[in-house]
Order: sequence, then structure tokens, then C-alpha cells
Amino acid sequence: MGLYYLTKKEELHALDLCHSASKIGIDVETAGKNPLSPQQSFIRLLQIGTESDQFIVDIAELGMEDSVKALLVNPNITKILHSAKFDMKHLLFHYGFYIRPVFCTFLASRLLSSGNSRHRHSLRAVLKRYLGIEIDKSLQCSDWAAHLSEEQIAYAAKDVEYLVPLYQVMSKRLNELKLRKVSQLEFRTIEPVAQMELSGIRVDRKKLQCTIQETKREMRDIEHELEQMLKDDTLLPGFDSINLNSPDQVKRALEKRGHDLQSTSERELKSIQSKDPAIQKLLHYRHLHRILNSTLTSFNEHILPETGHVHPSYFQIASASGRFSCSDPNIQQVPREKRIRSLFIPDPGMLFVIADYSQVELRVAAGLAEDRIMLEAYAQGQDLHRLTASLTSGKPYDQISADERQAAKAINFGLIYAMGPKGLQASARQSYGVNMSIQEAEMFRTNFFKHYKGIRKWHQQLEETGKMQKYIRTAAGRIRSYHSESIRITELFNVPVQGTASEALKAALCLFHKKVTEQNLTACPVAIIHDEIIVQTKKEQAERSRQTLVESMVEGASWLVPNVPFEVDASIARSWADK
Repeated sequence: MGLYYLTKKEELHALDLCHSASKIGIDVETAGKNPLSPQQSFIRLLQIGTESDQFIVDIAELGMEDSVKALLVNPNITKILHSAKFDMKHLLFHYGFYIRPVFCTFLASRLLSSGNSRHRHSLRAVLKRYLGIEIDKSLQCSDWAAHLSEEQIAYAAKDVEYLVPLYQVMSKRLNELKLRKVSQLEFRTIEPVAQMELSGIRVDRKKLQCTIQETKREMRDIEHELEQMLKDDTLLPGFDSINLNSPDQVKRALEKRGHDLQSTSERELKSIQSKDPAIQKLLHYRHLHRILNSTLTSFNEHILPETGHVHPSYFQIASASGRFSCSDPNIQQVPREKRIRSLFIPDPGMLFVIADYSQVELRVAAGLAEDRIMLEAYAQGQDLHRLTASLTSGKPYDQISADERQAAKAINFGLIYAMGPKGLQASARQSYGVNMSIQEAEMFRTNFFKHYKGIRKWHQQLEETGKMQKYIRTAAGRIRSYHSESIRITELFNVPVQGTASEALKAALCLFHKKVTEQNLTACPVAIIHDEIIVQTKKEQAERSRQTLVESMVEGASWLVPNVPFEVDASIARSWADK
């Protein structure tokens, strides 16, 4: 077994040993102001590992030589990386190419863990779990910009030494568990996600600063009003103020106004807000407080000086269902207010295309359950919410009011996950602004399953097979296992639907990424928010990009659930608020 530290161009012939390999391990070490950010760092080392040798290429000294690039893009050699997105982003930013094809041991580990929250997925943890090998990661945060020590070179080699044998074990296990389809989807999704994170999304800085100041002023005004409304008259003037961020003080103040409260949670306060204007103001104050701290201030702090954009990090498999999550900053938690979403704008000469699936979870559930009534409704272009309102209330389809349709949204999105009457009542009030009695919730639930027999039968099958097999799958084959923990019944229904919807979005990203290249479009995703994709594109290509995005999203969902038509709402916009 050999270790080659390559610092001169004439030494690169040693890499000839790699060109005959079918699989190689890859890793990079970065250095600079912020080694995690491609825009604020440089690649110091590129490590390449075969089954028998490790090659450490000093990229800072040599640059990216054509022979090295040829190895990284060779379609006949599988590149094995741990957390491949990191390496992909740095190589794409600095040298303009994607590593292909890729096997990511981090994503493979998450898939093989099948939702086991006790498993860790660092390279150290994965090597220990699958190969029984311990490695030292203490030099991970050492200074890679300076002269490298022998210990650093040896450390860098260790990062690729075991990747090929790790691939062999994990690949075999993925095949045994029938996870090949979903693993290939996850690996292909790395490219568009890396591109999306690199691009980021532009923030109107001037407008952001104005919005921050306006929000602070509005909060001060409400704070002053609430202090007058909630002050304790039994205390001396100057000692009667209230801390609105103290649950205990707020609870005592509201109890003095005649409210019997268990807590000051948002759920409890919303249930009685119509009884007291002080509670309405308090809820609005809290809403502004969240916007200021979680959105406005957070996004202001995360604007990258080099780009003027925020560059959120997306986690492809953030839950047992495989859904995305986002952080630093979390664009998925930006409220829907136009004044907030108008802060996110395209670059000069560009426009946004904003597209989201129409009722994607309902359509997925209808397809997976093969519910005849739902499938016929979608095939005929009917409004499923209106249909559900008709079926559960007994009123004719064409006489359903807007309020009844809104209630049916709560019924549909609650009962495809087998929500109970109390849960449906609470969800209707909190998420849809619909008040329904427990008797109405029980009636709606009974009528829903009376008509949607396919959904009812599917729920029964999921519960039976889940308890018997101790696992469930999504349409792409992702597993949620319960061998090491108790089964949560609601999750038995959530995972197949939400997981499949997430896989549809990932398939759409991959298809759009491919079509953009084929059609020579200047367009790339800049954000994903649950079932919505925001693409930035040249103005003159906006309509073509919109059509391509819609086609990709429909094809991605239909690939997984072919027996139901999928629809996508897409618009061309000058800001996120214009949708």
C-alpha cells in the first residue's frame, strides 16, 4: 500500500494507477477565510484513494491539471465521497465541473439507517459501523493553508483509504434492501442541490434594512399598547411594566383579565383571541418578533459579501421520510407576507420562475391507495376539495361555498393521514381558520372514509403490513424501519405520502438540471420550499424555463406515481412575492 504526495506536475503520472480502477475514493481539504464556503476559500488538497494506494494532490501548488480533471469526470469510474455535496460545490465553484458518477457514503448511510435516529453519519461513525475501523479526525480543523506536516498528509490519506471497501459493503447492502432506485435518485440530486447552494438567492439589502426598522417600530408601538392594557394597577408607577417575552408574567396578566389559562402557548391563545383585543395584539407582537429574529435579522447576517446573496444549506435526507430541511438561513420558514417575500429578488437581467405542485400529497395518496373516486376526480379535472365538501356534507358539488371548501381542505389533508376527530378539529382551527365541533369532525371523518374506500383500505393495509414487517416504504423504495423502536401509527401513513412527494421533487430537480443543459438554458434553482421550486433564469428565456420546469415536475412525480395526473402552478416573477 502506497501513499503519494504530489506537488510537481511531473509527479502526476503516478495517477495512471487510478485510470484502470472502476472505483476511487475522493476528498478535498479546503483553507481560507471560511473553509466551508467555496466563495471564501480555496482547495488545498485533492485526495484520491484506490483499494491499495492513496494520492494526495497539492491543488494549491499545481492547480487543476487536465489529467486530474479527466480522472474526476471519467464516466467509467465511480467516485466515492463522504458528504459529496461539499466536495462537489468546491470543485464546481473553483474549476467549473461536476464529479461524475458519484456514490455518497453519507447519504447511503442515512438510507441504510432507515430512520434510526440513534445512528450517526460522520465518516468516523460510518467506518466504525460498517467496517469496524476507527479513524482519528482531530486534525480536521487544522490549518490547511500553511506548510503541511507529515501528520496532516497522513490524516488526509486516511479520509480516502477506506472509501472503496466501504462502498463495497454499503453497495451490497443497498442492493439487498432494494434501495438501489432511491439511492441513485439521492446521488443524482447532489448536483442540482450543489448548484442551488452555490447560486443562493439575492436579497434586496436596502429594502431589508427598511423592513427591519419598520418592524422594530411596529413592535415598539404594540409593546407600549400592551403595557397599558396589561399593566398591574396594584403596583407603584414605574414598577408596573410587563415583560412580553416572559410567559409567567403574561399568564398572570391575562388571568387578571378573566382568562383561565393552562399556558400562553400560541395554540391556546389563538383559541380565545376573539374574546380579548389584548390577546390579538400579543399574538401579532409574537409574530413580528419571530419575523424580526428568525427571518429579517437572520437573513441580514447571512448575506455573503462576495455575492450579495444568502446561500442556505439544504439537507437531502433530513427526516425518516427523506424530506429536505434547510438552515443558515432557513428559507423554508420565511412567512408568506408579501412585504417579506418581496425582499428576495433575481439578479439584474434575470427573472424568477416559481412553481409548486397542486395538491401533491393528496394526489400521491390517491395514487398509492388506488382510490377510485379520487382518481376519477383528478382524471376529470374536478376540484377534490369541493368534491370532499360535497361528499361529507351531502350538498351538491356546484353548491359548495368557499367556507365549506376551506373546511374540506382541513378534512382532506388531515384524514389522508388518518387523523382522529380531536386532531381534525384542532388542525382545522389552527391551520385553516375553520371552527368545527367535535360532532362535526366525527361526522366528516365517518363520511370521508365511507366514500373514499380506497384510502380506508390502504390505511388498513399499511397498519397490518407495518406491524407485521416492522417497516414501510415510499414509492422509490425508501425504508422507514421500526425494528429498533415502537411503531407510530400516524407515521405509517405520513412516510409513504410525504416521502414520495419529496422524492418527486428530487426527481424534478434532476430532470430540470438535465434538460437545462440539453436546451442550453441559463437557468438554475435558487431555492426549494417544501413542494415549491424557485428558478432564476434570463429574461428572454423565462417562458422556456417555465415550461421546462413544469415538464420536469410533472415527469418527476409521474415516474413514481403513474396512475394519477399531476398539476403544477408556475409563474414568472420579479420577486418571490409576485407568485
